[in-house]
Amino acid sequence: MFESRFNFTLEDNIAGTMYTTKKKNKKLAIVVYILLAICLVMSIVTLVLDIISGASFAFDIFLIIFVIAVGTMYYFSPKFWKKSAIKTYQEYIAPNNYCVVIIDEDSCKVSFFKEQEEVSKMVLDLNNITACFEDEFRLVIVFNKTNFAVVKKEGLKGNIQELKDLIEVHLKENETIEYMKKI
Repeated sequence: MFESRFNFTLEDNIAGTMYTTKKKNKKLAIVVYILLAICLVMSIVTLVLDIISGASFAFDIFLIIFVIAVGTMYYFSPKFWKKSAIKTYQEYIAPNNYCVVIIDEDSCKVSFFKEQEEVSKMVLDLNNITACFEDEFRLVIVFNKTNFAVVKKEGLKGNIQELKDLIEVHLKENETIEYMKKI
């Protein structure tokens, strides 16, 4: 059994949110960028054809601007995720004093405490781990591509390598723990 007792900080919430959404949206990002590139090329081709034929090309310019705007918004979407993580932390998590994460052979229990009293608890099945990220200070375990649990290395009771081995046993799709250098 592994236990991590720590103050859940804003950086922990941002790391969990960013790593989870990056992993969840990795394939979607590739599809979106390919579709945007195809739309941009088609818009430019129709613009050139409309100029050659003498037809109005105002709509073609609108389409090019629209495709570039959508691509720019999608590119900067991690900034929106970060703002969302900050807002969630400030509204729901910040009033709590500390977090306790207990991992045993088949489940992960995440509890938030305020003044020595448990205010919320979430139990997650280790068989639903879809990703795990490690950085300098923490492990972020992702469940069902949407929920995450943060395990601070400094507050961990138990061997970090044994915990990583347990997580890798339960990881879906033959993935490994990814080391992240920045949020």
